[in-house]
Amino acid sequence: MSTAENAASAIRRSNARDCLMALREADGPLSVGDLAARTGLSRPTVEAVLQDLVGTVGPAPSALSGTAGRPARRFALDPAVATVAALDIGARSVRCLVADAGGRILARTGVPVDPDDVLGSLVRAVQESDASPRALGVAVPGILASDGRVVQSLAAPALVGLDLAGELERRLGCPVVVENDIKLAALAERHLGQAADSIVFVQIGHRISVAVIVGGTILQGAHRLAGELGSQRGMRWTRSSVRGRLTWSTGEDARALLERAAAGDAAAQQEIEEFCAEIAPRLATVLLTVDPELVVVGGGLSRAGETLLDPLRRALRRLLMTEHAPAVVPARLSSGGALIGALGLAFERGSDRIVGVPDVPAPWHRFPTSTPPTPSAKDHP
Repeated sequence: MSTAENAASAIRRSNARDCLMALREADGPLSVGDLAARTGLSRPTVEAVLQDLVGTVGPAPSALSGTAGRPARRFALDPAVATVAALDIGARSVRCLVADAGGRILARTGVPVDPDDVLGSLVRAVQESDASPRALGVAVPGILASDGRVVQSLAAPALVGLDLAGELERRLGCPVVVENDIKLAALAERHLGQAADSIVFVQIGHRISVAVIVGGTILQGAHRLAGELGSQRGMRWTRSSVRGRLTWSTGEDARALLERAAAGDAAAQQEIEEFCAEIAPRLATVLLTVDPELVVVGGGLSRAGETLLDPLRRALRRLLMTEHAPAVVPARLSSGGALIGALGLAFERGSDRIVGVPDVPAPWHRFPTSTPPTPSAKDHP
């Protein structure tokens, strides 16, 4: 294809993307004139785009104009043209979320993970939603190689070595994108949380994990290892952690401790202070390396709110000898962020299959900011 043909093709795709987004975000059907006004395209160009999008965009009933003459033709995106699915894999269960082409949630399912047939469990989670998705995003609790294979996973060791994308594409017949769950939770916060293009996302649950967003996108690094602090030999977030798993005076569950701290228990407050002082030095190193706008704290412990965040802010302020320090805020999606992130990534990477036009942004604002728990989802802290 010549340079001129490439340029013309890029313009057509851009025009189609603009019209699709206008139709998707509209409160109702739009006329050719409406689309021209919203996109800045000429009426003939809009007409040509609508011809190219037949099947994805269709005619809608004409509105009564109240004046003589033929009413304007109106068009709308058909949300039933495709479904998009996301999976979040946990140690004992997998959750599935399904949306239509407009981003509205259609179904939620959750099934136990069979350690002897992990792939079968993932396929079953999608099939039980009664969806035949055009694109699928998968959130994985582990480190991925450059080819997408899982190379390490403490939470789900049965995944190690699997080509999840390839196997699921073969079994489900749709494009599949696989990403680390914490990175996907960070991506969801970038789009649905407090506005910022650079974020350090800290997930604090049974373990601590870090992901970084720079320029609005996930920071991967040369080998997809950016943020994988647990891959440093001998690294421990706290003196009492065991193989990365946090322990407290109350055992592995910090809920009772945080509740006592919130109620004013001095010993519990002191333990939280000491915990924040222990994790702050590594976080401060990340902050001075990346210089983000925000530190977003997610995971189960983030539900404690200021009981955790206030001592963490103080610990970081003591270490940062800088004029500017990023704000430390709670995640908007205290749970379900990885699942929402996987859905958004599936929309973005699979838009060619979903609506026939590549690079259409995901309809993030239509996604829920919380995902109701399923009976089998309790292992997603």
